[in-house]
Amino acid sequence: MPAAMKGDGEDDAAFGYGFTFCLRNPGRFLWEMDAVSASDGLLEGTRASTMCISAPDSTATASSENMEVLPLRTGQVNGETERPSSANATADEDMTNGEKTPMAGPDSELLPPSVTVSVKDPAPTPTAAPVVPPRSRKKKRRVTELSCEEVRWFYRRSGAEPKWTAFKGYDSMMLEINWRRRNNVDIEAKTLEAIESLPKTNNVVVLDGLYKLEEDFTTISAMYWKEDQLEIRRGTWFVADSLQPIVPDVADAIEAHHLQQFRDQLIPEGPVFSEKEASKKPLLTELKLEENEEVRWNSVIDTYLYSNTKTSRLLRYITWGKGTALKRGYAEISSLEDAKPNFAHLILVVHGIGQKGYENLIAKNTEQMRDVINVMMDKHYPGEKQRPMLLPIEWRSSLVLDKGLTDTVTLSRMARMRNTLNSTTMDIMYYLSPLYRKEIVTSVVRALNRAYGLFIEHNPDFSGQVSVYAHSLGSVICYDILTSWSPLLLYDEYVSTTIENHRKDEKNAESAEVFADFQASRQRLLEVKGGIQNVLLSEDEKLDFRVENLFCVGSPLAVFLIMRGVEAEYLIPKGCPVGRILNIFHPYDPVAYRIEPLFHEAYRNIRPVKLHLSADDRARRDYALAPPECQKSYIKKKKNELKTIEKARKSMLKSKDDISAIKSNDEEMYDEEDECDSDDSSNTMAARSACSSPRSITPPPSDEATAANNTAKKGWWVFGGGSSSQKSTKQQPIEIAKEAEAEERKLTHAEQLIETIPPHLRCKYRIDYQLQPALTDKSYWSVLKSHFAYWTNPDLVMYVLNHLYPRKDDNTLKPSKL
Repeated sequence: MPAAMKGDGEDDAAFGYGFTFCLRNPGRFLWEMDAVSASDGLLEGTRASTMCISAPDSTATASSENMEVLPLRTGQVNGETERPSSANATADEDMTNGEKTPMAGPDSELLPPSVTVSVKDPAPTPTAAPVVPPRSRKKKRRVTELSCEEVRWFYRRSGAEPKWTAFKGYDSMMLEINWRRRNNVDIEAKTLEAIESLPKTNNVVVLDGLYKLEEDFTTISAMYWKEDQLEIRRGTWFVADSLQPIVPDVADAIEAHHLQQFRDQLIPEGPVFSEKEASKKPLLTELKLEENEEVRWNSVIDTYLYSNTKTSRLLRYITWGKGTALKRGYAEISSLEDAKPNFAHLILVVHGIGQKGYENLIAKNTEQMRDVINVMMDKHYPGEKQRPMLLPIEWRSSLVLDKGLTDTVTLSRMARMRNTLNSTTMDIMYYLSPLYRKEIVTSVVRALNRAYGLFIEHNPDFSGQVSVYAHSLGSVICYDILTSWSPLLLYDEYVSTTIENHRKDEKNAESAEVFADFQASRQRLLEVKGGIQNVLLSEDEKLDFRVENLFCVGSPLAVFLIMRGVEAEYLIPKGCPVGRILNIFHPYDPVAYRIEPLFHEAYRNIRPVKLHLSADDRARRDYALAPPECQKSYIKKKKNELKTIEKARKSMLKSKDDISAIKSNDEEMYDEEDECDSDDSSNTMAARSACSSPRSITPPPSDEATAANNTAKKGWWVFGGGSSSQKSTKQQPIEIAKEAEAEERKLTHAEQLIETIPPHLRCKYRIDYQLQPALTDKSYWSVLKSHFAYWTNPDLVMYVLNHLYPRKDDNTLKPSKL
């Protein structure tokens, strides 16, 4: 090949270019290029292109003497800027005063960027050729050290998960950056620039900030609960089929050998060998590994791992044995924007009874709830970038309340059941005891402040709301912490009242003066300290943050408030660091109680807000806009009273005792009915399968409609159904009208009932919310199971998200009157 036709650019170290030009027809030029490896004589890739430029017949006399081949780059020709030519330009336009012009035409996309053709012509160009923008080409990659983006980190639970799970882009980048800093490995400039805007923290946290990196870079440990570690691995070389990372020691040896043999060589964009050439691949280099294994390279991107045993070599000799294809670098590029932590709400999940001996149970329950939240967010809030963060609060394991004395007095018979009761219900007894209550409160406050402090430390830019999701006894403890309630307040009130009574009844003037001085000193002390709470409560019983929402699930809080004599209008005292209390319960939960009837007895007949199914679109609406409804038992009782009075009037019953006796019997009968009857539980299976709630759309049929339906069926059975069926069909619109009228009558009853409540005793907002039971939730086992069914219930999770992420269009509407 002539030396004048070889390229002298920077790519000549890897490839030499040979160019051959021939004159096929007058005015047509043919160009062909072959790419051959010049470094080691091995085929890395072949590329051939043909370009023809057509010219008019008037230029057919152009000779090869006026043609010159210049191996130059596009953009500059001998220091002059190139001017591309048009595909339809004439010969005079293509050959302009000897100016060097790159070739263009219908096949111009085949022309390599490093080759330009200059055609000299003494004839001037009368008109300028139209400018064609140069074709942009992807920059070719070369074999260099892997960047932070190409490396991917993985994790798995040791002994439980055989496969490795890839970290998200943000976590993988943070692990790789800190690994390189630890091992003094260079970090590319653009990555260093990108991490400058990230918040600076002392530890490397991953998986939404739940785990922190250990110093050995082999494990990550849970930050908010105990005894939970995950194994991690740095991935540079992978099994091509499964993208599972190779052992780091083996991967490092392969990477070192690969860089030694192929550094700065071009990486082909596609496969080097076709399927027919698979059996004829040349062996470029190989690396012997321990344990009878070796790695072979057939090209820069064709790498295989072989077993070097006698059996494997024999199979390879007869072309039966195949190696394991390896891949350098992960298939997806990591990015700091991939799953970057961005939280709008912090939810602290507090457990109740039953955690003794099961320290990590609350962590598992929180993980279950977190999984449901992620599914709901992806389904119903796909455009929401800020997610809620759930953290478990475990407070029981650090307490040693009675030093094991309870276990020593436990009877030996039925030991398993008694031990279960000691580890569950005894927590209630401990909390009611003034001796152990302070230890429990202090432990819960310490756990809450620790979790909040760790979260803020690793998320310094967090400015969202904090909510507490408390279960069972945990809701009572959290309420007492937020309202600064203590039994010492009752004792102080009792003591001060007793001393005041003694002062009034004291006949001795000197003793009465002592009592008066005591009361005055006490009053001055309260004024100095700022209230009785500041006097009786210590600093370790106060939170470091404000709680916007207290979600009480399966809560017996109402019963505790009754035993303390707390008036409902002071449910949230002024100045308390809590915005709103929400009481959510399953209708069959034996531990849960309502709170709204504490304000006024009339709220007993107002139904709690029924939570819609998570698949129903109404579950995303603001529940404050839903009108109140009366209990079915209350409506039936009112109807029965009217019927009783009507019967008494017709039968001339003038005795009030007879009428009141009938009323009391009816009240006992209907009070046994609750909100869990067919209006809530029937058709649950159908509703869940249809992803809607038909029973909420159509009100239940009235008694008259049911009677008419039964009559229609009876007539059809006796008389063949001719006239009865038609009569039933004609009455159907009337029955629908009656149902609508009955529904309207329910709303009227609720509004009238609320009007009877004094304004200062009315609820400012709805507090009680009820889950919908399933059709099968009517057994004793369902009653026991319902108390622990709040962690994976999608309807409850959907309500929490609806409360934290309200619809913007609902803000313009007014809430219903309570």
